[in-house]
Amino acid sequence: MIMHRHVFAAAGFLFLTLGAAAQTPPPPPANGAVPGAKLPPGEGRDLVIRTCSKCHDPSNAAAEDLDGPGWKLLVDQMAANGANATDPEFAEIVAYLTKTFPAK
Repeated sequence: MIMHRHVFAAAGFLFLTLGAAAQTPPPPPANGAVPGAKLPPGEGRDLVIRTCSKCHDPSNAAAEDLDGPGWKLLVDQMAANGANATDPEFAEIVAYLTKTFPAK
């Protein structure tokens, strides 16, 4: 019984640690670049920068090859990982990414 408590305590600590790490903002780029500065203009760009740059450089989106449902799935995953926006804001982010970075 005591061993189970230790296992559960260790598992709980691990999940708390991983959760805190997921919420830790990335360090600023070494070259002084502004996160998201390379994103093309368009409706939703500023929202993408504000929402996504808390965890990563939003310019990473340019490397993805996703269609609308793929972008929605990815944005839903980011929301589940702690991205903070309203449902209408997440919809705007998906619309911007779908239009700006369509599947090839």
